[in-house]
Amino acid sequence: AAQEEEAEAKGADQFAVTRAISAADALTNPLTDAEEGLSPVDRWVQLARKNEREAGQIDRLLGDLGQIPPAVEPSERAFWVGALINPLPAMGVAMEIRPALLTARTAEERVRISIDGILRSIKHMDGSARMW
Repeated sequence: AAQEEEAEAKGADQFAVTRAISAADALTNPLTDAEEGLSPVDRWVQLARKNEREAGQIDRLLGDLGQIPPAVEPSERAFWVGALINPLPAMGVAMEIRPALLTARTAEERVRISIDGILRSIKHMDGSARMW
């Protein structure tokens, strides 16, 4: 994996962005074990509405963020997910992933960070794997 990331960073891995795009699709495709066939983003929003610190917090956040970028823009999509699950003011429902996203060297790495972050947050909020 380290060699692939280095190759992508140097522009030598011609399939790296394709892999990142494919992985970024997972954020809006239904989870196999999700209630009602929801995507990770939709499931996170559903659970986060139950954990709002103030009424309407998630709707305002979604309005501020706008539409999720398309999967063909994997880094932008990963940054959007980072802003979604780590809003300001903080909700306390996800590990902080924004610094990792900003220091990631490749689109693939950013997408992996965002997927891991949102899935861990979902498990935290649904009680299946509490983080604290």
